Amino acid sequence: MKRLLLSFLALAAAGPVAAQDSDLERKRDRFLAPDIQTGTRFARAAETAQESDARQMQKRIARCVFFGNKDEVRELLANSDFDRIDFAATSFTGEEFFDQIDFSQCIGRAMKQSQYKVWVQMQYSTLRNLLAEEVYLKDHKDAPVLAEGAPTLIKDRFAFTRGGPRAGVMAEVSDCVTYRNGAGAHAFLDSVPGNKGETEALEALWPTLLTCLETEDPPELSTSMLRMMIADGMWARSYYGAWSANESPETVAE
Repeated sequence: MKRLLLSFLALAAAGPVAAQDSDLERKRDRFLAPDIQTGTRFARAAETAQESDARQMQKRIARCVFFGNKDEVRELLANSDFDRIDFAATSFTGEEFFDQIDFSQCIGRAMKQSQYKVWVQMQYSTLRNLLAEEVYLKDHKDAPVLAEGAPTLIKDRFAFTRGGPRAGVMAEVSDCVTYRNGAGAHAFLDSVPGNKGETEALEALWPTLLTCLETEDPPELSTSMLRMMIADGMWARSYYGAWSANESPETVAE
């Protein structure tokens, strides 16, 4: 399982990979054991200013799309996972999706705030996960905390009920991170892409990620991909009511 998790997170898997059954006791240990404290500094290729600007522009595009399609976007998130959207269960169609959300108009607005002129091309799944971040942050201005008796895995969500093996593995990791350290995950998503605050938030979250990945030596990981995975997990806990209200955030294990 560890090799499967790492290969997915490093985007090294070339195609669908069969999920392996995990012992329930091992899963419980991963969710509740103390965070790994060795090798806590994450490996990441340095971003150029243009790459950081592009990620900030993607965020502005997603915010624009959500602003213009609030109810429809919420419906889309409930009928999708990290990899796939079930358009038949939404108000959109796959063939006309980008036209229906006025994607080109949102690109134009986002470009006005960019220092660079870049070609914007976005996959369905990328936009879906960017939207998960925007919806979560709209609903949670401050870091949420676990509701009493909150589940470790959000078993009712699309990734587990209708998704494929890769989406299920990604959901398991994100559920682990958000269960163990919702405050750290929130700080990561609440930071500006490419800025110092994002790096610091990810540094702080890294021990939790290592624990959920069951490794002390991960491959070089994409901050953008990690951010989308965490956004998916935080949105899922919000949508399925696994957060409490108005409490001081705590991590599960120190």
